Amino acid sequence: MQTMATHTTAQGPTARWIGAAAAGTAGETTDGTTGRREAQAAGDRRVGHLRELERELDARGLVARVVRTRSGPAFLRVVNPAAASLAEDVTCAPAPETHDHYFWWSWGERMHRVDDVDGAALKLAHVLQPLDERLDPRPTRSRRPAGRP
Repeated sequence: MQTMATHTTAQGPTARWIGAAAAGTAGETTDGTTGRREAQAAGDRRVGHLRELERELDARGLVARVVRTRSGPAFLRVVNPAAASLAEDVTCAPAPETHDHYFWWSWGERMHRVDDVDGAALKLAHVLQPLDERLDPRPTRSRRPAGRP
């Protein structure tokens, strides 16, 4: 979720978008190049966390890629290749009440801390698993009717 914040500087009021986790972070500064460098460093750190999760998800058989846009924060697009309609976009940001970074679901709910990439990957793999596999986790070939070879 993004909110509009107005900051008054020596040049007058300026309006900027602040993401859900930006309050108190380097991205909030408006002092020119110093603020941009700090925001870039914070963005690079977030992308680093997303790349760690990308590697873990790839190892689990999911397709995951970090997407960087010109107008928004980087995010991780995750797709189950066995069921392409099962996909999720994950972001990384600190929680509003703390400076600890978390992975966030696309609907804005906190998913998991970034220091437990395995736990985050487990949650994503579960959510992106087709329902029939959640109900019966055995491999597809073992689901034949009884008495048939």
